[in-house]
Amino acid sequence: MEGIPLRAARRTDIPMLLLLWQQMMKEHAALDERLTPHPRAREHMLGNLQRWLNDADRQIVVAEEGRRLIVGFAAAVISGAPEWKTAARVGEITDCYVVVPRRRLGIGRRLVGRIQDQLLEKGVDRLRLLAAAANPGSQAFWTAIGWVPQEIVLEKPATDVAPGD
Repeated sequence: MEGIPLRAARRTDIPMLLLLWQQMMKEHAALDERLTPHPRAREHMLGNLQRWLNDADRQIVVAEEGRRLIVGFAAAVISGAPEWKTAARVGEITDCYVVVPRRRLGIGRRLVGRIQDQLLEKGVDRLRLLAAAANPGSQAFWTAIGWVPQEIVLEKPATDVAPGD
Protein backbone atom coordinates (compact mmCIF):
# COMPACT_ATOMS: atom_id res chain seq x y z
CA MET A 1 0.00 0.00 0.00
CA GLU A 2 1.98 2.92 -1.32
CA GLY A 3 -0.45 5.50 0.13
CA ILE A 4 0.78 5.04 3.69
CA PRO A 5 4.12 6.81 4.08
CA LEU A 6 7.04 5.47 6.07
CA ARG A 7 9.31 7.67 8.16
CA ALA A 8 11.78 7.56 11.02
CA ALA A 9 10.17 7.46 14.44
CA ARG A 10 10.11 10.64 16.52
CA ARG A 11 9.82 11.27 20.26
CA THR A 12 6.19 12.26 19.82
CA ASP A 13 5.52 8.73 18.47
CA ILE A 14 6.49 7.01 21.72
CA PRO A 15 2.96 6.74 23.18
CA MET A 16 1.61 5.17 19.97
CA LEU A 17 4.66 2.90 19.57
CA LEU A 18 4.15 1.71 23.13
CA LEU A 19 0.48 0.92 22.42
CA LEU A 20 1.40 -1.00 19.26
CA TRP A 21 4.13 -2.90 21.11
CA GLN A 22 1.65 -3.83 23.85
CA GLN A 23 -0.82 -5.07 21.23
CA MET A 24 1.94 -7.15 19.61
CA MET A 25 2.79 -8.66 23.00
CA LYS A 26 -0.88 -9.38 23.68
CA GLU A 27 -1.16 -11.23 20.36
CA HIS A 28 1.96 -13.27 21.15
CA ALA A 29 0.75 -14.11 24.67
CA ALA A 30 -2.55 -15.37 23.20
CA LEU A 31 -0.55 -17.79 21.04
CA ASP A 32 1.85 -18.94 23.78
CA GLU A 33 1.52 -18.05 27.45
CA ARG A 34 5.33 -18.17 27.80
CA LEU A 35 5.38 -14.96 25.74
CA THR A 36 3.27 -13.10 28.30
CA PRO A 37 5.15 -9.94 29.25
CA HIS A 38 6.26 -9.23 32.79
CA PRO A 39 3.91 -6.89 34.70
CA ARG A 40 6.48 -4.09 34.41
CA ALA A 41 7.21 -4.73 30.72
CA ARG A 42 5.35 -1.58 29.65
CA GLU A 43 7.60 0.65 31.77
CA HIS A 44 10.66 -1.23 30.57
CA MET A 45 9.67 -0.77 26.93
CA LEU A 46 8.88 2.90 27.50
CA GLY A 47 12.44 3.41 28.75
CA ASN A 48 13.79 1.41 25.82
CA LEU A 49 11.92 3.50 23.27
CA GLN A 50 13.19 6.71 24.84
CA ARG A 51 16.79 5.43 24.68
CA TRP A 52 16.46 3.86 21.23
CA LEU A 53 15.54 7.15 19.60
CA ASN A 54 18.91 8.57 20.69
CA ASP A 55 20.99 5.52 19.80
CA ALA A 56 22.86 5.53 16.47
CA ASP A 57 22.84 1.71 16.48
CA ARG A 58 19.03 1.60 16.71
CA GLN A 59 16.55 2.18 13.91
CA ILE A 60 12.78 2.61 14.22
CA VAL A 61 10.58 3.14 11.18
CA VAL A 62 6.84 3.84 11.35
CA ALA A 63 3.99 3.62 8.85
CA GLU A 64 1.81 6.66 9.38
CA GLU A 65 -1.68 6.89 7.96
CA GLY A 66 -3.22 10.31 7.51
CA ARG A 67 -0.32 12.18 9.16
CA ARG A 68 -1.45 11.14 12.61
CA LEU A 69 -2.16 7.44 12.99
CA ILE A 70 0.76 5.03 13.21
CA VAL A 71 -0.45 1.69 11.85
CA GLY A 72 2.82 -0.21 11.98
CA PHE A 73 6.46 -0.08 12.97
CA ALA A 74 9.72 -1.94 12.67
CA ALA A 75 12.72 -1.63 14.97
CA ALA A 76 16.26 -2.94 14.69
CA VAL A 77 19.62 -2.85 16.41
CA ILE A 78 23.18 -3.26 15.18
CA SER A 79 25.50 -5.37 17.27
CA GLY A 80 28.58 -7.51 16.99
CA ALA A 81 28.17 -11.19 16.24
CA PRO A 82 29.21 -13.77 18.82
CA GLU A 83 32.94 -14.40 18.51
CA TRP A 84 32.44 -17.87 17.06
CA LYS A 85 30.38 -16.57 14.12
CA THR A 86 31.92 -15.03 11.02
CA ALA A 87 29.78 -11.89 10.64
CA ALA A 88 31.30 -8.90 12.42
CA ARG A 89 28.23 -6.62 12.40
CA VAL A 90 24.73 -8.02 12.70
CA GLY A 91 21.55 -6.07 12.09
CA GLU A 92 18.76 -7.63 14.12
CA ILE A 93 15.13 -6.75 13.54
CA THR A 94 13.80 -6.73 17.09
CA ASP A 95 10.19 -5.76 16.43
CA CYS A 96 7.85 -5.59 13.47
CA TYR A 97 4.13 -5.03 13.82
CA VAL A 98 1.22 -3.88 11.69
CA VAL A 99 -2.27 -3.38 13.14
CA VAL A 100 -4.69 -6.13 12.17
CA PRO A 101 -6.95 -4.04 9.88
CA ARG A 102 -3.93 -2.96 7.81
CA ARG A 103 -2.29 -6.37 7.37
CA ARG A 104 -1.87 -7.96 3.95
CA LEU A 105 -1.57 -4.56 2.29
CA GLY A 106 2.22 -4.60 1.89
CA ILE A 107 2.94 -2.33 4.86
CA GLY A 108 4.99 -4.97 6.69
CA ARG A 109 7.06 -5.68 3.58
CA ARG A 110 7.73 -1.97 3.13
CA LEU A 111 8.68 -1.50 6.79
CA VAL A 112 11.09 -4.43 6.61
CA GLY A 113 12.51 -3.19 3.30
CA ARG A 114 13.18 0.25 4.78
CA ILE A 115 14.74 -1.08 7.98
CA GLN A 116 16.91 -3.51 5.98
CA ASP A 117 18.11 -0.65 3.76
CA GLN A 118 19.03 1.38 6.84
CA LEU A 119 20.92 -1.53 8.36
CA LEU A 120 22.81 -2.18 5.12
CA GLU A 121 23.70 1.53 4.86
CA LYS A 122 25.25 1.19 8.32
CA GLY A 123 27.46 -1.64 7.09
CA VAL A 124 25.98 -4.77 8.61
CA ASP A 125 27.29 -8.10 7.35
CA ARG A 126 24.24 -10.16 8.30
CA LEU A 127 20.56 -9.67 9.13
CA ARG A 128 18.69 -11.68 11.70
CA LEU A 129 15.50 -11.80 13.74
CA LEU A 130 13.60 -14.02 16.12
CA ALA A 131 10.08 -15.21 15.30
CA ALA A 132 7.84 -16.89 17.84
CA ALA A 133 7.46 -20.62 17.19
CA ALA A 134 3.77 -20.37 18.11
CA ASN A 135 3.10 -17.66 15.51
CA PRO A 136 2.67 -19.33 12.12
CA GLY A 137 1.46 -16.08 10.56
CA SER A 138 4.70 -14.36 11.49
CA GLN A 139 6.78 -17.25 10.23
CA ALA A 140 4.86 -17.30 6.94
CA PHE A 141 5.42 -13.54 6.51
CA TRP A 142 9.18 -13.77 7.08
CA THR A 143 9.54 -16.84 4.86
CA ALA A 144 7.56 -15.15 2.08
CA ILE A 145 10.03 -12.26 2.01
CA GLY A 146 13.09 -14.49 1.85
CA TRP A 147 14.12 -15.17 5.43
CA VAL A 148 15.17 -18.72 6.34
CA PRO A 149 15.64 -20.40 9.73
CA GLN A 150 19.16 -20.54 11.06
CA GLU A 151 18.69 -21.79 14.63
CA ILE A 152 15.90 -23.41 16.59
CA VAL A 153 15.66 -22.47 20.26
CA LEU A 154 14.41 -25.29 22.45
CA GLU A 155 13.00 -24.70 25.91
CA LYS A 156 11.45 -26.52 28.84
CA PRO A 157 10.39 -25.41 32.31
CA ALA A 158 13.00 -25.80 35.03
CA THR A 159 10.36 -27.65 37.05
CA ASP A 160 10.58 -30.48 34.51
CA VAL A 161 14.24 -31.06 35.29
CA ALA A 162 14.99 -33.61 37.97
CA PRO A 163 18.09 -33.08 40.12
CA GLY A 164 21.08 -34.75 38.51
CA ASP A 165 19.58 -34.69 34.99
